[in-house]
Amino acid sequence: MSAVKNMNKYALIKEIHSVPNQQREGLKKISKAISKDQSLFEPLVEIAFDYDNDISIKAIITLEIIVEQHTDWIAYKLAYFTQNISKLKSESAIKSAAKICNLIAKEYTSKYDSPIKLLATHEQISEIIETCFDWLLSKDLKHGIKANAMEALFHLGKKINWVHYELKLILEKSIENSFNAFTNRAKKILALIEKQPIN
Repeated sequence: MSAVKNMNKYALIKEIHSVPNQQREGLKKISKAISKDQSLFEPLVEIAFDYDNDISIKAIITLEIIVEQHTDWIAYKLAYFTQNISKLKSESAIKSAAKICNLIAKEYTSKYDSPIKLLATHEQISEIIETCFDWLLSKDLKHGIKANAMEALFHLGKKINWVHYELKLILEKSIENSFNAFTNRAKKILALIEKQPIN
């Protein structure tokens, strides 16, 4: 990999492009390089949504890997992220975006202070909620995406009451016509909702 200090957006695109077949191990190497130089994070977020092709898919998978380690970093690009997640078409890209939404939701509703809690706007959180509901209701998306979407909605519902109400209705209806993996996760989320204090 090129020396991190010499990396710019174009060089980052070339590095991402050089990883074959969305290979996660190769993308992890890129994520380690970006972790050493936070200035590369902004161009990575842009690349993830700038192109509707394999480069963007690899970029958003890389973004997911980094946000797992540095969740606070996404706080400073939250507007760009939330404005674009609903436009994603690739299932691989949506899978990573759903995981990032779940990480953001956990951080936003954590009892600890964080840049996400400080900087996230009502509009940005609303965009995450709307998109996660769309993913959850989609007939075309796989269980892994729906699992992260419902978990993100559960966390956000701790602060926004109506979300739990809507999520409960959807999950109870969906359980009737779903596979075991979805049903098991849905039942766990429903049980967690029932344990939440009534505000």
